[in-house]
Amino acid sequence: MARAKKQKMLPANIDYKVIYSRRRTLGISVLTDSSVIVRVPYRTPKKTIIRMVEEKSAWIIRHRDNFKNNRQNKPVRAYTNGSSHLFRGNTYILNISESRRKFVKFNGDLIDMGLEKTGDEASVMKLLRKAYKIEATAHIPVLFSNILEKHSNHGFKPSELVIRSMKRRWGSCSNRGKITLSSELMRLSDKYIEYVIVHELCHLRHHNHGPMFYELLSRLYPEWKIVRKEMKDYAILV
Repeated sequence: MARAKKQKMLPANIDYKVIYSRRRTLGISVLTDSSVIVRVPYRTPKKTIIRMVEEKSAWIIRHRDNFKNNRQNKPVRAYTNGSSHLFRGNTYILNISESRRKFVKFNGDLIDMGLEKTGDEASVMKLLRKAYKIEATAHIPVLFSNILEKHSNHGFKPSELVIRSMKRRWGSCSNRGKITLSSELMRLSDKYIEYVIVHELCHLRHHNHGPMFYELLSRLYPEWKIVRKEMKDYAILV
């Protein structure tokens, strides 16, 4: 079971959280909220962690500041009647009506929604995200199975597929082979969902982002660089 510990390194003034687990390698992630996560094996010496953060400090600061700038320029997503939202790569308009029975229907270019508190954006957001999860639970496993079959010659055998709401990432793959995909992927078209699935399948072979990982990803999804760049723009929109 992983455990976390908050650290701070000076003089670069980088706050970061260390997560100890059974992994074999050391890794650094800068999340979209500009927080820094350092993942290391159990019993990794503190000086080793500090040295790694120091060596990667320029990279960390660059990505951290980029995410901060994106957040400052990010338009506020409204959950009001007439606001626009993505679904399957297309723009839909929220059509909210008062109803004792909660419902969401994707109808043409509208998202028809009913709930009691039509002016409560938090309730609208919660209901819409629930609808995305329902759609994702029905659609993504089918796409996942098709992709597994397409690449059956690679013998990918994930231990489990989980669909859940994730705010910070599109997908993940655990050391035990469990692949988790964000229900928010239903906002995007299938080519992006396929990229995320293939990306996580590659992690079944390589639990890092080293040369061997990208060599495999390039063979299975040659246009991944273009798609990944496009997804960064979508991350601002969703």
